[in-house]
Amino acid sequence: MTIATIFDMDGVLIDSQPLHYEIDIQVLQSCGYPATLADVTPFTGMSNPDRWPKYKEKFNLTPTAAELITAAEKTMREIFNKTDLTPIEGIPQLLQSLNDLGIPTGVASSSSHELIEMVLSRIGITHHFNKIVSGEDVKHGKPAPDIYLKAATQISLPPSQCIAIEDAPAGILSAKNAGFTTIAYKNPNTHGQIFTHADYVIDRYCECLEIIKTVRNNAGHTA
Repeated sequence: MTIATIFDMDGVLIDSQPLHYEIDIQVLQSCGYPATLADVTPFTGMSNPDRWPKYKEKFNLTPTAAELITAAEKTMREIFNKTDLTPIEGIPQLLQSLNDLGIPTGVASSSSHELIEMVLSRIGITHHFNKIVSGEDVKHGKPAPDIYLKAATQISLPPSQCIAIEDAPAGILSAKNAGFTTIAYKNPNTHGQIFTHADYVIDRYCECLEIIKTVRNNAGHTA
C-alpha cells in the first residue's frame, strides 16, 4: 500500500518556532503591548492571516491586521536572514530513509512560500520533497483541514493513506480533520503543547520510521 508522509515545517523540520515567538513578541511590543512568551504560545501553528487578526482583537492593537502582517513579514526576513538555520536532529536521515523506501513526502506549512523555500534551501533538504503547500494556498488555515486536504490532492493519495507530522495541536487537528494519521513531535522549544488528538507522539525522530512502516503495513492489511 502506498502512503505519503507530510511534514509541517516550523518546529518539525527546523527548530524555528522560537524565532516565530520572537517575531510576534517584537511586533506586539512595537505596537505598545508588553507581550511575553505566554501571550504568543497559544497561537502556535496558525498562519499570519489567521493569527494577526486575533492578536489585534485580543490586545486591542491600533494597526490594521494587514499592517501587522506586513510588519511581521519584515521582522521575519530580518531575523531569519541573520540566523544560522539547521534541520532538527534526525530529519535528514528520516527523509533519506523515506525516499529510499519510495514513500512520497511533502510539506504543509502555515508559513509563506517565500519562507518555506528559503528555509528548505538553506538547510539543504528541498530535494527530498515531492510537493509543498503553504498557508497562502488555502482559504482556511490550521486547525481547519484545508491545507492537508490540498496536500493529499497534490500528492495524489486519499487522506486515509497519508501521515502528518506536527508539533502543535492546531496542526494535529488540521490533519485529523482531513482524515490523516497523525504523529506529534514533542519539540522542547514549542511550549505548552498538549497532543490529546494525536495518533502517535514521539520525542526523537529515530522513533518515527518504524511508526510510518507500521502505518503502511496496517493500511495494506485494511485495503
